[in-house]
Amino acid sequence: MILPWPLSWIKKSLKILKSNLTPNQIAFGFALGVFAGLPPTGLHVILPCTLALLARCSFRAFLFSFGLFKLLSLAVAPGSYAIGRWLLDPQRGLDAFWRFVFHIPVLAPMGYGRYLLLGSLVLSLAMALPVFFGVRFLVIRYRTSFVAWVSGWTLSRRMKDRRGLGLLRWALAGGGAKYETKRAPRGVFRIVRREMLIGLPVVYALCYLIAAVAVPFFAGTLTTSTASWIVGSEVSVDGASFSLFTGRLDLAGFSIQDPKASDENLVEIPSIRLDAGMIALLDKRVVFDNVVIADASLHVVREEDGTLNVDNATVGWNADAYVEWAAKHAKDVDWLGLLRQFVHYLSELEPLPPRGDPYARYRGGRSFPDFTSPFAVRRIEIGRVLLSLEDRLETDSPLPSVTLLEVSVSNLAFPPELRERPIHIELHGEFDGDPESGFSLAARFEAEDTRLNRFTASLTRVDLARIANLYRTTLPVEILSGRATMEAELELSETQAAGSVSLILENLELGGRSDRPLFGLSAETSDRVISGLNRYADDLPIVIGFPIGGAADAPTFEWEAPLLEVARDGLMMLGQRRLEETIESLTGQIAALGGVAPTSVLDPDYDALRTRADEAAQEIIRGIGGDGLLDDLPGAADTDGSNEEAVEPGITEILRRLLEGQDGAED
Repeated sequence: MILPWPLSWIKKSLKILKSNLTPNQIAFGFALGVFAGLPPTGLHVILPCTLALLARCSFRAFLFSFGLFKLLSLAVAPGSYAIGRWLLDPQRGLDAFWRFVFHIPVLAPMGYGRYLLLGSLVLSLAMALPVFFGVRFLVIRYRTSFVAWVSGWTLSRRMKDRRGLGLLRWALAGGGAKYETKRAPRGVFRIVRREMLIGLPVVYALCYLIAAVAVPFFAGTLTTSTASWIVGSEVSVDGASFSLFTGRLDLAGFSIQDPKASDENLVEIPSIRLDAGMIALLDKRVVFDNVVIADASLHVVREEDGTLNVDNATVGWNADAYVEWAAKHAKDVDWLGLLRQFVHYLSELEPLPPRGDPYARYRGGRSFPDFTSPFAVRRIEIGRVLLSLEDRLETDSPLPSVTLLEVSVSNLAFPPELRERPIHIELHGEFDGDPESGFSLAARFEAEDTRLNRFTASLTRVDLARIANLYRTTLPVEILSGRATMEAELELSETQAAGSVSLILENLELGGRSDRPLFGLSAETSDRVISGLNRYADDLPIVIGFPIGGAADAPTFEWEAPLLEVARDGLMMLGQRRLEETIESLTGQIAALGGVAPTSVLDPDYDALRTRADEAAQEIIRGIGGDGLLDDLPGAADTDGSNEEAVEPGITEILRRLLEGQDGAED
């Protein structure tokens, strides 16, 4: 039976009326039941239930009222919904008040921003007072007038003190009256149940223990279903465990399936540990104090149609525009171009509309911006990440794997404008397990109102030819061989970019591209510039430094002038008089660009190496073409042609020390 037998309702009602509680206690319990029964079922029921247990009122009256008003809740739902919608309307001017109330600890997870719930609570508040006085009046009238009236019946007088009457009274009316028995306690315990001050914490602790035992059994299913819905692809976990005592979630064998190939995985992570802040849950916030990923592998594929296998790996954003662009243009760009275009579209992506619920007739509500981020990660530690790149569009051009040896991210938050501290990102890695090369990146993203971001990056003898497919169509030249060592710093304010780059290129050999000449020069001049760079790199490392400037959204790298100077010196090394016209043209181009970039742009260690390289280059030029070849160049009058220290073998030693992190300025 869904509803109790009417006789049972009568019996329970009479038991309440005959109890030894005062009319106020019975009426208060009945009024609390309005707050539990009239609103829709949810976490908010915990509050009236706790008050009913803690206050010295009739808990039986509370339960009776709870059931009664739950039957009435569906009938008043349209009115409750209309009240909640009216109160939460932005035109009321109450958004600041609601924002404060809805983010109070303990109240925050209750979901009071829903129209139906808020309207029901307001309606309950309006009904609670008349219900209290109405029930109080009925209890008093029952105990004073109704009982005396029934006692005056002839039937009542005849049956009084008859044998078996007590059993019949218990079966039909819940027994005799008890309201004239013991005296009420004094002080605070007149209002609060003494036993509940200990009993309630014990009850909630017991519920917490039961949850601690039960949650781990379905933590894996809950995690995979939620992650699959967010990612839009099949997510699987071999094992999961969660501790409500420490807030620690451990996932083993975490993998995300490739949406385009069911037998392949995009991401494979052997183990993930997430340490959640349990206190933050009282504010309806999810805060992970520490996320540890010991090892991970990511497999990225450029398909035959030019798109990446990660393009459709999420359903949380509408990436149709990017996928359409990738299918149309990805065959003409390299991996760096794909990434740059993806970052561009990332700032313009629109979230998909939320999934509809045809069964939730009164589901509407409003969300108010939090004072602090509802989701935050204070620190992410990733031990080792293997990034494998597969290019099915160009099967004859294999790509090296990228290994991130150490990754650290801290202070992530969503939405970003509520971030309390700057985001720090640090990573170190290598290409294809090459022990001679490596790279590192450090970034600091300030708060949203500051908009001052800082980046530092370094490369150590990275083989440029092995990663050529990453930048194949981005650069106007083809790098046949060479290793790059670099130190770079960049600071982005709200409008401006400022920074510098120090670069060493060893054993460099370039190939020209007829369709894309260098720096806007003619095709012939561009080819000769490449010849000059190759000639210079035959004997010496190319050491240049240049500033970074321009607007923050489109920084400019002022590297043309120093690179053209190196090309000019390389052409002079060739000793061919017929190239003087090109040399003079490059001199004019350098002057138009503002001259050679100031040496202060270079890192001090790079500056010492560049000085030695310049001296050695000038000595080689003199040995090939004589001093006359340098007479007309800027600064030639200050050059001493008898400098014999420029060709000393110390340049190799300085380069070795620099690459090993020693002070190249010595000697």
